[in-house]
Amino acid sequence: MMTIANQIEENMTENLGKIFSIHDFYHLGTKNTVKSALYRLHEEKKIVRLMDGLYTKPKYSQVLKEYIYPDASVVADKLAEKFSWTIAPAGETALNYTGLSTQVPNEYIYITDGAYREYMYRGKKIVFKRTTNRHITTYSKELSILIQAIKALGKNKIGDNEIQKLAIFAKYVKEDLKKDVVKIPFWMQEIFTKIQELNYE
Repeated sequence: MMTIANQIEENMTENLGKIFSIHDFYHLGTKNTVKSALYRLHEEKKIVRLMDGLYTKPKYSQVLKEYIYPDASVVADKLAEKFSWTIAPAGETALNYTGLSTQVPNEYIYITDGAYREYMYRGKKIVFKRTTNRHITTYSKELSILIQAIKALGKNKIGDNEIQKLAIFAKYVKEDLKKDVVKIPFWMQEIFTKIQELNYE
C-alpha cells in the first residue's frame, strides 16, 4: 500500500508544473499527516514549496537548462482558490493582462472579496486588496479584468489605439458590452460601446 507521501509525489510527478495546495491532499489523511508528508518531501527535495501551503514539482526545460516555475499570476489564482476568494487583476496587472502593457510587473495587484494580503513569490510581490465593489462577483473574470484595465488607464487616456487593444481582449468576454454593463459609470459604458462596435465591424 502506498504511503501518503508516495501518493502526493506520484500525483505531482504526473502533473509537473501544476500548483498544489495542502488542501488538495486532505482526502488522503488528517491535516497533520498531510502536512508532515509535504514537509518531508520538500526536505528531501522531491517537491518544491512555493510559499506557505503551496507546492509544485517544476518542469525542467532542456532548452533553458533550468527548472520552470509557475508564473506569479498562476500562484495568485491558486491562492484565491485556496481561500475561496473571487479576484480580478487591477492597476498595472490588469493592463498587462489586456495587452495594454508589455512590461513584466514586479508587483501583481488584485482586488478581492476576501482579505487584504501580501505575499512574496520569487522576488515578486502579490497583493490582494479587499474591495466591496461587486463587479468582481457580478461579472465574468474577463469582464472584470476589462473594467479594471479601463479604470487603470483613466477616463482621459483612452484613445483609438487603446480601444483596439481592449477590443482584442474583449473577444473573450461572454457578456454583452452594451446590455450587461449598465451598473458601471457612464463614461466606461461609452468605452464598452466603442469596443463592441469595433468588434462587430
